[in-house]
Amino acid sequence: MSTKISRRDFLKAAALTGAASALAACAPTAPATPTVIIKKEVNITFWKHNHTPADPLAQTIIDEYMKLNPNIKIKMEIIPNTEHLTKMLAAVAGGTAPDMYDMNDTNIGPLIAKGALAPLDPVAVGFKDQKELDAAYVPNSLDAFKDASGKIFAVPFEYNSWPLLINDKMFKEIGLDPTKDYPKTWDDLGTIGAKLAVVKDGKFERQGFYWNLLTAGWTMLQFGPIIYQLGGSILSNDDKGAECVVNSPEGIRALQTMKDMLYKYKVGAPGINISTGTEAFLDFIKEKAAMTTSAPWAMSQLTGTAVEKDYRIVPFPQFADGKRKVVSTSAWAWVVNAKSTVAAEAWKLVDYAAKQGERWLPTAGYVLPRLGWTESKAAKDFKYLDVFIGQFAYGRPRLMHPNASEINTILHKAVENAVLSNQEPKTLLDAAAKEITAIIKK
Repeated sequence: MSTKISRRDFLKAAALTGAASALAACAPTAPATPTVIIKKEVNITFWKHNHTPADPLAQTIIDEYMKLNPNIKIKMEIIPNTEHLTKMLAAVAGGTAPDMYDMNDTNIGPLIAKGALAPLDPVAVGFKDQKELDAAYVPNSLDAFKDASGKIFAVPFEYNSWPLLINDKMFKEIGLDPTKDYPKTWDDLGTIGAKLAVVKDGKFERQGFYWNLLTAGWTMLQFGPIIYQLGGSILSNDDKGAECVVNSPEGIRALQTMKDMLYKYKVGAPGINISTGTEAFLDFIKEKAAMTTSAPWAMSQLTGTAVEKDYRIVPFPQFADGKRKVVSTSAWAWVVNAKSTVAAEAWKLVDYAAKQGERWLPTAGYVLPRLGWTESKAAKDFKYLDVFIGQFAYGRPRLMHPNASEINTILHKAVENAVLSNQEPKTLLDAAAKEITAIIKK
């Protein structure tokens, strides 16, 4: 984000104005024959990635919308997380995508570039113009979903910052106060993580901290902010250029920092995580790790577990000598198929769902950037919402580029090889930079 978002900016309720139409009255000379308007039935197909806490609420909101609009018929298909991206991109390429679907932020840019998405018409969903629509959202939260002309192609429903998740009980076990002794820097993370680790007979029974390198997307949520903190970037001109510079001194130091957690500080060991794509925080939940990075949506996964009363959200670590303070942000957003014959109606459904922030938060842990709900009881009852929102002030999204998927995959492999196989960061990043530059210069 180019502008810092204050807690006050986010928490203020937005009073949305609607344009009232003036009706001219005229007295007919004879009783008018009533006009019966029959709306044509509209069928909307929607593919949603699986997130168990959110799935029933999504169906409830769809049912409500159909009740309010009897001519609208909506069919939702829920796709497992592990299959969603592959199936969705294949459907887009094959021309069989549904009318609307959800997509993560890193893949929306390429879809916009390919002309696969329909733009959102602000007037069609009740706004006077785009300026009024922008004012209804957290500052800059829609920027990543606009094209060069400023048209909006996606509306985020899950807007995340990624601070640190820690276990209070484990901190207290080693004599630390989790309210003030949590790690502020990367050196702190390594030093404290080593103390939190439990090793017996040469094996880790508990890691002090673990990197969640589940997919390329997950990896970039962790590697990205570290390189940005040092003033580096993945592409030239602070990610706006056409050359990969991830093998800069800043990039090498960032990857070395990730590697050091295991091999220098010994906060954990490679290859022992039990977390999966569908249960991403299993190591923390099963008390096999004391710290990791997390986002608001993950809090629902901690409910009813052994760590429910012991977890705490604290700010993301920074470099003591860093050039800038950076925290990862990520998003999932609703998009509409450019080939849909019911795009206007699909966007109206999106707009209705985007107004339900008060319901999405406690149910699914989704922080919607649409203003107007954050003074609700649900918002006030959500643990550590202030911390998540406070981190938005330093938020920077994952790389937004037409080739982001390929770039992230290459860097994911480099990070895996460094962190899990103890390979040299410079060698890995030199090779990655060469491969990435060749791709973006095609």
